[in-house]
Amino acid sequence: RSIVRTYVRTYVRTYVRTYVRTYVRTYVVVVRTYVRTYVRTYVRTYVRTYVRTYVRTYVRTYVRTYVRTYVPYRTVPYVRTYVRTYVRTYVRTYVRTYVRTYVRTYVRTYVRTTTYVRTTYYYYYIYILINKIKIKIKNKK
Repeated sequence: RSIVRTYVRTYVRTYVRTYVRTYVRTYVVVVRTYVRTYVRTYVRTYVRTYVRTYVRTYVRTYVRTYVRTYVPYRTVPYVRTYVRTYVRTYVRTYVRTYVRTYVRTYVRTYVRTTTYVRTTYYYYYIYILINKIKIKIKNKK
């Protein structure tokens, strides 16, 4: 008896990531809104295949032996003996094979949305000073 098992496992993972960023700027208040949406989809497929093979062998042997002896009475006395042996052998092999396939598929979707608002206060003159510093650095190069 021999059992062969084969496992085939397929794993598919897909990611869909959406990132939306909006900026609203004024000279006094900078409002930033981040909207992040994660969509994750898992598709998993399990394929299991079972292959089983049964081999049965029957060996049967028949041995038959015949012994006969003749002693004739009317002629010269003698004894005649012969042995006959009959041997019969046959082998019977029985093979049974079946394949069982088990498929399981499931889809899992995970959606996560996060929204947060960040407010930062800037002064207008600081913004101008930063621009001036940048211009000076560029002029040095």
